[in-house]
Order: sequence, then structure tokens, then C-alpha cells
Amino acid sequence: MSLASLIRGLVGCLVICWAAAEASAGLGRQQPPPPSSPPTRYDPDRTTCEAERIRSAFRQQLQPYGDQSDAVIAQLRLIQLDMTRSTLRRCVSRDLMTRPQADQLFQELSTSPTRP
Repeated sequence: MSLASLIRGLVGCLVICWAAAEASAGLGRQQPPPPSSPPTRYDPDRTTCEAERIRSAFRQQLQPYGDQSDAVIAQLRLIQLDMTRSTLRRCVSRDLMTRPQADQLFQELSTSPTRP
């Protein structure tokens, strides 16, 4: 058997395997979207809305990602600030914290160091 015929055989096998894999994967068929699940909202309580507890959690949340690049940390920080803002809004809406307290705390956390 010559090298050329061996290569042709391997290429033919690869083409057949690729076509079979494509057919079994259903490429070209549209899959229905996964069922949506409603977002879970956690209602804060008096303990959750304590300023020191929020500060402590804020400092610790990004620690597991300390080995990531500055760009990744910056994106995570934006998400963290958005989630914290939502928590503070819920604390204010439930009269567990005053609006000035929430604003002051958010300002403090927003200007804290980005790196954990």
C-alpha cells in the first residue's frame, strides 16, 4: 500500500466521521431555548442590612478571584457594585436603612481599592 493511498483512506475516514458527528449533533437544527427560571430576589433582613456586614462581605467577595487579570477584576467589581446597589435599595425600601446611610455606604464602597 502506498503512502498516497493510505492518506486518501485516512482523509476519507475523517470526512465520514465528521459528517456523522455533524448529523448526530444536529447542526443546522434549531433547539428550543432552555426554560427560563424566574430570578430569585432575596429580601434583606435587619442583619443583612448592617453597614459593617455589607462592608465585610464587599471586601471578601472578590478574594477568590485575586489571581485574575486587572480587566477581569474590573468587570467583577462592576457586577459587585451593581449587586450591592440593589441590596442597599432593598434595605432602604424595607426601612432597614436610611437613604443617606445607603448613599454614604455605597460611595465608600465605590471608592475602595479594586484589588482584593
